[in-house]
Amino acid sequence: MNSLTDEQLMVSFSKGEQRAFAELYQRHKNPLYRYFVRQLGASQHARAEELYQDVWYRVIDKRESYAPSAKFTTWLYHIAHNLVIDEHRKNLSSDAYAKTLSDEQKHTPDMDGDKPQAIKACMALLAPLQREAFLLRHEAGFEPAQICEILGAKAEAVKTRLRYAMEQLRECLTKKLGERQ
Repeated sequence: MNSLTDEQLMVSFSKGEQRAFAELYQRHKNPLYRYFVRQLGASQHARAEELYQDVWYRVIDKRESYAPSAKFTTWLYHIAHNLVIDEHRKNLSSDAYAKTLSDEQKHTPDMDGDKPQAIKACMALLAPLQREAFLLRHEAGFEPAQICEILGAKAEAVKTRLRYAMEQLRECLTKKLGERQ
């Protein structure tokens, strides 16, 4: 199973091969979980876990309709993206997301040892669409064209989100850590 591509594994799983699903899960569990934690914020681990499980339930439910016309990871993160968008809509209507951002902004690190905290705080300040594009590119390693497929966005929109995310992160980290970063 280790030598098969993700797409081959998903096709095998759609034909009933349970070991193929286990291999896919092993390959993608950590990056996918981190994607949810970073999208929802550090204080939302329990909700990130729920959404993470929802993705795998949807993979199972949609296994028979899967067609390897795109990379499996693109398909997987498209499902995750849709769940994140739904979650942001729910949170924005209840103001919980705004409170999370406010709480994360209170900690203002001022030493090099606080870089991880500064990065988390600055990531939390990004607009959700910018943060998502940034994480898909720089953490999950997707190419811009794949991000377009995952997000259902045009190339220029993705490029703009990535550019603004980088500018805002750079500015925020400079303020939090000084010029020594």
